[in-house]
Amino acid sequence: MRRVLGGVLLLGVVLVQVTWAPRLEVAGAFPNLALIAVIGITWTIGVRSGLAWACVAGLLLDLTAAGPLGPHALALLAAAYASGFLARNFQGGGPVYPALAAGVGTVLYSLVLVGGNHALRVPLPPLATTIQLIVAASAYNVLLMPVGMVMLRGLQSPGRRIRAETT
Repeated sequence: MRRVLGGVLLLGVVLVQVTWAPRLEVAGAFPNLALIAVIGITWTIGVRSGLAWACVAGLLLDLTAAGPLGPHALALLAAAYASGFLARNFQGGGPVYPALAAGVGTVLYSLVLVGGNHALRVPLPPLATTIQLIVAASAYNVLLMPVGMVMLRGLQSPGRRIRAETT
């Protein structure tokens, strides 16, 4: 039941991302709510859960995109992996480390998507524009990550509010 509820919530996050989030554009970038959710899950529940939900969220994003199936899933997996690495190696720090993970995750996510688009010969914006968008998206997600962490911790049951991954 918990997985079904998680899937429904993640579907809602993806739908909000593809419908309403583009209206919150700043400097050409808008928040990547699926990325924030995946990094938050990785940070609070654990790396295995984060990677599994990254694949689900990525496939949901791919289904809403005009391109092929897979690039968003691969990009979110890279971000979740990096977030898991940071979660395992940095303890404490309050909201600072998850925010750092959001910044690093956004850069990796963006680079994987740009690399995938380049490999598929999809037209890309000029390099300066691409870098500007990656920096703006990273800053946006870093600022929103603490809010995402508060929301995720509020959804967890009191017995599961420990930073996981003891395996």
